[in-house]
Amino acid sequence: MIHLLDYKTDNIVAFLENKLEDAVHLRNMDLEETFRFEWPVNDEKAQYIIGRNRVVIPDDKTGYREFIMNEFDKDADSVIAYCSASFLDLKKQKIISPKTLTGQTVNTAANWVLSGTEWELGNTDYAGIRQITFEYMNAYDAILQVKEMFGCEISFRIEIDGNKIVKRYVDLVTSLGKFNGKEITFGKDLSGIRRKVNYDDLVTSLVCIGPEKEDGTRLTVTVENEAARQRWCRNNGKHLVAIYEPESSNQDMTIAKLTLLGQIELNKRIMGAIEYEVEQVTLDSVLGLEHEKALFADTLRIKDLHYVPPLYLEARVTEVERPLLDVSQKTYKLGEFVEYSQDEVMQLG
Repeated sequence: MIHLLDYKTDNIVAFLENKLEDAVHLRNMDLEETFRFEWPVNDEKAQYIIGRNRVVIPDDKTGYREFIMNEFDKDADSVIAYCSASFLDLKKQKIISPKTLTGQTVNTAANWVLSGTEWELGNTDYAGIRQITFEYMNAYDAILQVKEMFGCEISFRIEIDGNKIVKRYVDLVTSLGKFNGKEITFGKDLSGIRRKVNYDDLVTSLVCIGPEKEDGTRLTVTVENEAARQRWCRNNGKHLVAIYEPESSNQDMTIAKLTLLGQIELNKRIMGAIEYEVEQVTLDSVLGLEHEKALFADTLRIKDLHYVPPLYLEARVTEVERPLLDVSQKTYKLGEFVEYSQDEVMQLG
């Protein structure tokens, strides 16, 4: 179930299974990824549970996930190893010097960042041509800057041949996961939905400020929503206003692009922030219900006809916690919700 690898050679030195007392993998869309496991301290294989040795575990989507053992909790009976994702080692493998790259695609920029590291570019989707400027930073932060510049989602995976890791890949794609028709229904694999609305960040106008240019100037544009002003503002007629700075370092951003980004952001904020808490039961481990499997980053549809009015949502699996010893205890967290009315659902067929 779990492979231990020598940190110098990447060769597999031990295989852990029957005596495992705990083994839990956590992964979310914020690139937080951890693994912990517990093993008898007096077993001969415990000699390989040491700092910086690698751990490889099976993964639902990409075959294998790789971790580095960084912290240990040991007593007379067992040792618990706390492991971090191996891709975080990119922080220590290369320092990027200040440089501006022009006419870059996601492939050329990512290849430049990853050159000289243990990682190489894997699957990509075309995302246009950009200019990208790097300050002093490590390779991990630099590849995340490439991700943000091109509007991609990022994933890290490994390839094993025999008893050794032979490739480490970085994928930069438009969207991780997919929609496989999975629908979560109240009473089947959904036990409850709680809808929360927060108006703290509600505004009817945004002053949008673009990235700083080489000459120190910044584009500024104001976007407004008149219908929202009439609904939410006081009788003095003044907008509820805030500053918005897009997460972009594109010095060539145009007024049109800045306006579009501002309008997209304003549309998110004119109705208040809506959050959903969903209690979901895992069905994909039950015999005969393997088709119900939902994987990390996949899109799901949620239906609760008991809600008034009926609630229809689309959401993504933003976090998965997998106990490897009991897959029936796997839990999901859902996010990036989109709400649909019953009329919209009927129109979609």
